[in-house]
Amino acid sequence: MSDHMERHTEPRHNGFWRQGIDNLMDRFLAHSSYNAKLFSNRQANSSDLRQVSWHIIMQGMSKDDETPRPYSDIAERLKWHRTLLDMNQDEYARSIGAKRSALSLWEAGTHRMSLNAALDLRSKYGLSLDFMYEGIDDALPMTLRNAWRDRP
Repeated sequence: MSDHMERHTEPRHNGFWRQGIDNLMDRFLAHSSYNAKLFSNRQANSSDLRQVSWHIIMQGMSKDDETPRPYSDIAERLKWHRTLLDMNQDEYARSIGAKRSALSLWEAGTHRMSLNAALDLRSKYGLSLDFMYEGIDDALPMTLRNAWRDRP
């Protein structure tokens, strides 16, 4: 038997014939200079990749492609109350024990306010959960209800 035939009779190693492994190694070694050149070109042209990425980021920030705001109604009520108290986001967030970044997301309308935050607003300022989540102002204290109904 020739060497070629004996190779096919060897046992399998991880599902490949020994000859298949040898062929893979030969191909890899034969093309290693090509691979090195390919990788070095990719490194030299990486600014093209950065520029494409930058355009994608900027495209996402355009006003035409506005981010969905599923909680914009809650955001409106939060902003209204914060401006009524004449507080900035940092002061308002600290007053209810939340992070300013979380409040910013809630006011943007992209994230829903947590139940714990709504409970903190209720205990600190008397804002009912019905008002914060559903916009029902019946449970608000009279002064807040009148201010909400008289807003521009």
